Amino acid sequence: MPTTSLFENCLFLNVYTPPQGTGRLLPVMVWIHGGGFTGGAGRIYDGAALAARRHVIVVTINYRLSAFGFLALPSLAAESPDNSSGNYGLMDQQAAMRWVQDNAFAFGGDPGKVTIFGESAGGASVCANMASPTALGLFSHAIAESGCIFPTPGKKAAERQGTALAKSLGCTNAATAAACMRTKTAAAILKAEPSSQLAWGPVSGGFTLPLSPLRAFETGRYLHVPLLQGTNHDEGRFFVGLEFDLPGHPLTAAQYPGVVAAQFGAKAAPAIVAHYPLKAFASPDLAFAKVLTDSEFSCPALLADILTQRSGTYAYEFSDPAPPNDFGIKFTFPLGAAHSTELQYVFGRVPLLDTIPSFKPDQFALSAQMMGYWTRFAATANPNGGAAPHWPRFGGSAPQLQELIPKATAPETENAFAGFHQCAFWATIEGSGGPPVIRG
Repeated sequence: MPTTSLFENCLFLNVYTPPQGTGRLLPVMVWIHGGGFTGGAGRIYDGAALAARRHVIVVTINYRLSAFGFLALPSLAAESPDNSSGNYGLMDQQAAMRWVQDNAFAFGGDPGKVTIFGESAGGASVCANMASPTALGLFSHAIAESGCIFPTPGKKAAERQGTALAKSLGCTNAATAAACMRTKTAAAILKAEPSSQLAWGPVSGGFTLPLSPLRAFETGRYLHVPLLQGTNHDEGRFFVGLEFDLPGHPLTAAQYPGVVAAQFGAKAAPAIVAHYPLKAFASPDLAFAKVLTDSEFSCPALLADILTQRSGTYAYEFSDPAPPNDFGIKFTFPLGAAHSTELQYVFGRVPLLDTIPSFKPDQFALSAQMMGYWTRFAATANPNGGAAPHWPRFGGSAPQLQELIPKATAPETENAFAGFHQCAFWATIEGSGGPPVIRG
C-alpha cells in the first residue's frame, strides 16, 4: 500500500516511500501509466517493492484520458491564451510533477533528482514531456519503456478528429462546439468514441508541445536530460493475441495480407508481406507480431537512441524468452517478451493483480538487476553499479544496447539489433513507427 494517497487539483497521486528512513533526501521516480491514452490508472502499479528494495521514492499519478485529456477543437483553441487545445492530459502530468517539486521535501524526496518513467503511452508521455518547454525544470532524468516517438498529430489533424467526435454528438457548429460538448455527459462522450474510431494522444503545434517528439529530437529542441529507453523483444505478440486469440479466432493466412494493409496501407502492404513471408514463421500470428514489433517499437526506439545520444542515452532490449503470463489470455503461440511483460520485473509486482510474479530464480535475479539499473539511473543518470553487468552508454563508433535476459544480460551491438528487427527495410516504408491499430 502507498505511504500517502491524496487528491491535489483533482489529480490522484500515490506516494511510496522506503519502510525505514535513510536520513537523506532520496531520488523521486514519477510513474506515468500506459493504456493507449484511453485507459489505465496509476493505482494499479504498486511502487512499494521498488521503493523498499532500492531506496527511492515512487509516485504514481493519474491524468485525463481519451477526449477528456486530448480533445482538440477550434472553439477550445479560441478559449486558450495560446490558441491551442488537445494536451490536457499532458498538462495534468506536468501539474503532478509540479506537485512533486513543491512537496518532495515533505516526504523525504530530492526535488533536484526527479525521474519520470512510463511504459507504452506512458513512455510516449515521457518523451512528449521531454519535447515540452512547459516541463522545463520539472524532472532531471527520463525512462521510457516500449514507447517514445509514436506519431503525434498536428493541430489541424487533431481538430478534424475532435470535430468529427463533436458532430457525432450533435455539436455541428464549429464556433459553439466546445460549449455544446460541455452539455454532454461523460457516458455519452465515452459511448461515442468507439463509433468514431478515433485515436487519442498528445497534439503538436501548441504552447505545451510545439513540436512532435520526433521533430524535437531531430532538431535538438527538447529538454536535454539523460534518457534510458528501450523495447521488448516480442512487443507485437501481445497485440496480436489481444485482437485475434482472445476472441478465439487466431489470425489466418488468408487474413494476413489484409491486416497488414489495414495497418500500413495498401501501397506498402505487398512489400511488407514479401519481406515477412508466412513460410518463415510458425503461424500467421507470429508473422504479423514480428511485423508490429519491428515497425512500431524496435526501430522507432533505435531512432530515438540515435537522436538523443548526445544527451546521455542508455538503450535496452528486454529479452526474457519466457516471462510469466499474467494477462488471462490463452495464446496459441509462445508469449515471449511481449508488450508490457517487463513491468513485473521493474516493479517486482504484477500490475493490476498486485501479486508477486511467478518468477523462476533466474527471473527474480533479472528483476533485481533491472530494479538496480532503473534506480541507479534515477539517482545518478548512470545505471551502472554494484555487481550488475556493465551497461555501456549508447553512442560512439560502435553503439550498443543492453540486452536484459535471465543469466545472460550483456551488451548487443546496434548493428545486430537493427538487423534482427529489419530497421533498414522499415526506413523505406511510410506509415511505420506508431502504436498498433489492428483491424481484423
